[in-house]
Amino acid sequence: MASDKIYLKCSAKARQTNYGQMLNIGVKADDLIAFAQQHANARGYVNLTVSERKEPGKYGDTHSVTLDTYEPKSKARDEFADQVEAAAPITADDIPF
Repeated sequence: MASDKIYLKCSAKARQTNYGQMLNIGVKADDLIAFAQQHANARGYVNLTVSERKEPGKYGDTHSVTLDTYEPKSKARDEFADQVEAAAPITADDIPF
């Protein structure tokens, strides 16, 4: 199920330097703090994805920054393992031989 992207309000521009291409990101501190507090995961991290725009934006932005909402499938396995641990333990009476 695809969900809408959550964008970080910022400026992200690629710049060519003597050391190769660099990505400059500018974001208002208050906006960054509020975004981080609202979107931090259970471990306290905010995972972001920086992707190139198809066309530069109105102010020359060449990239977009979005919240990475990917959750690995192993989380479902962890929940299943928790359910198995919570189930009644197997005893000798449960074994047919």
